[in-house]
Amino acid sequence: MKVLELTDRAVSEASISAKRCFACGGASSSGNGEHVIPKWLQNECHLFDERLTLLNGTYIPYRNLTVPCCIDCNTGFLSSIESAVQPLFHRGDLMRLDERLAPARWLSKILIGLLVKETSLLFDRSQPHRGSIVDPGFIDDLRQCHFVLQSARKPTSFTCLHGDFPFSFYSYRISEYRKDHEFDLSTNVAGQSIAIRVGQLGAMFVNDGGFQMHVGSKGPFELVGRELSEIQFREVAARVHYQAALRDATHFYLTVENEERIQVDQLHVKSFSGYLPASDQLRIFRDWDEAELSYAMSAYMRVDRSMIFDEETQACRTTLLLPRS
Repeated sequence: MKVLELTDRAVSEASISAKRCFACGGASSSGNGEHVIPKWLQNECHLFDERLTLLNGTYIPYRNLTVPCCIDCNTGFLSSIESAVQPLFHRGDLMRLDERLAPARWLSKILIGLLVKETSLLFDRSQPHRGSIVDPGFIDDLRQCHFVLQSARKPTSFTCLHGDFPFSFYSYRISEYRKDHEFDLSTNVAGQSIAIRVGQLGAMFVNDGGFQMHVGSKGPFELVGRELSEIQFREVAARVHYQAALRDATHFYLTVENEERIQVDQLHVKSFSGYLPASDQLRIFRDWDEAELSYAMSAYMRVDRSMIFDEETQACRTTLLLPRS
């Protein structure tokens, strides 16, 4: 099957409901499946007994965070993604622009895997009629995210409106993190964004066609590539997640595949709300609201909102005013 066909099959509600391979929609193996957070990372960051908070507020150990997967995908292109990204996190930085695609694929796999896992878990085990935490049909909304992942199967060229790739991606060097706190993970389902820190490298991926790169290719406060502390990384993540949730537009694509390669072209943008008032510019994001942001920052930074939000000025305090290098 062609990659486009595999993508269609993988995101279909029927495949998700039947617990078929999350990466291709084929019959899954009888083993444990794919570890959403790979074993090498669980081992290095001591995560086996640590727990992830699910969307319904319950917890799951990282060692149990697996999704259905077939042997071909598990030992094939998914393994190649892991092999490409592992040395980057061990090195602790991304030195070249062309290194962004490997961690973006990896983060798209984690984001998809987390949500696929939640389609298999009841929202409330005492009230099974309420269904799963995430509806299996929702995975179809991640089709473009899935295709970023699938692009590892075959040479893929992207022609995009806002940059080199059809997503937003930021990376940072992390210092001054606490002992035994080598790992951070946060997501925003509404914005289809994910942020992860492994030791000295932090990375963020947004499945938005590159809209955030369009409005700020160096991210919040133009800090891409700079050295941040653990808490500063969490603040940047909060701001990126909040911006992702404000997205008010989408892209149209033309994708062509032959036996050798895939070509992906972004054609144009469609705004859900139309044009900005008294302007010929399309609205890409809803209006930024500092009070709303403060709740996101409180949650992602794990601090009390009163430490973040100034009621008098109605503005958020920040840890990100760094000296320019």
